[in-house]
Amino acid sequence: MKLSIIICFTIATAGLILNIKHTNPYFDPKKSHHTATGFKNPYLISNDQRKSFSDLFKMMITKRPNPKIDEVKQLDLDSLSQKIKKGKNFITWVGHSTMLLHVNGKTVLTDPIFSDRCSPVQFLGPKRYLAPSIKIKSLPKIDLIVISHSHYDHLDKNSVKNLGKDSSTIWFVPLGLKTWFNDIGIQNVFEMDWFEEQKTSNINIICLPSQHWSKRSLLKSFDTLWSSWFIKIGAFKFWFAGDTGYNEIQFKQIGDIYGPFDLTAIPIGAYEPRWFMKNFHINPKESISIHKDVKSKKSIGMHFGTFVLTTEPVLEPIEKIKSLVAEDKSFEGEFVIPETGIFYTIDL
Repeated sequence: MKLSIIICFTIATAGLILNIKHTNPYFDPKKSHHTATGFKNPYLISNDQRKSFSDLFKMMITKRPNPKIDEVKQLDLDSLSQKIKKGKNFITWVGHSTMLLHVNGKTVLTDPIFSDRCSPVQFLGPKRYLAPSIKIKSLPKIDLIVISHSHYDHLDKNSVKNLGKDSSTIWFVPLGLKTWFNDIGIQNVFEMDWFEEQKTSNINIICLPSQHWSKRSLLKSFDTLWSSWFIKIGAFKFWFAGDTGYNEIQFKQIGDIYGPFDLTAIPIGAYEPRWFMKNFHINPKESISIHKDVKSKKSIGMHFGTFVLTTEPVLEPIEKIKSLVAEDKSFEGEFVIPETGIFYTIDL
């Protein structure tokens, strides 16, 4: 553990020292989230968008939970096959922010990560304590995949390369990531800015805001965009929040313009300590706020229970969501805390 911290600290130090600014080829001065060198969050002040060297070191040495490896209930592959064959509509949590969704004959995957570690290498970095509920080779045919941003727990190269073997799968990514996909041999990629829309085979995809950041190498930060995604299949409306902090503006706008949503997937974990995480990772109370802001009829939690990325106890997000919903008399709809191996029916 100490060796991992030293190595990570060394890498982070090098990244801070060598952080070189690059020109943003997509720069549009009329757009508040664009900068000449990349992207920013329009509702955060500049000083809140980057952490100092001392902040990073303090976060790295903070004690984290050490959960035991959980036994995972796997998806029943025969049931999966039959549900798809019979046109049943469902969503299931694979782990972390990976959701498998089947609606109106279309199969969707979000932020797929099937690797043991969310890291550029598989011998170092945060390791899963909860295995995926389905092996990547056992997945059904995937029609489309959305990626929220470039961080390693959301954009996993091993998983992407494996899924990319099916050239008919359509990928939707925020600005700046298409080249990354092309470089590993995946060409069927739509790269989109916030509020841009694509239509394909009875599916409407709209790239929408989130409050986050991007980094995938030592030399670049905020160089590619981050996003949430609105996926409309027929009349069914699904919103994938990606990874995000909270503000009082963007999610209300999403709800007012595009809501109400039949189903949303909202992060509930990886939020402590707040002094470090608040701007980019919502806590359970803010998860409930987003459920309300976007006018979700039914939400399902994600971004928890898989990797130890932060300092809160691993079961705390579950307990807090349940408590908040029970105590909130103004709460409307449903907020599901998913378990692995379960198919959650979608009523159209």
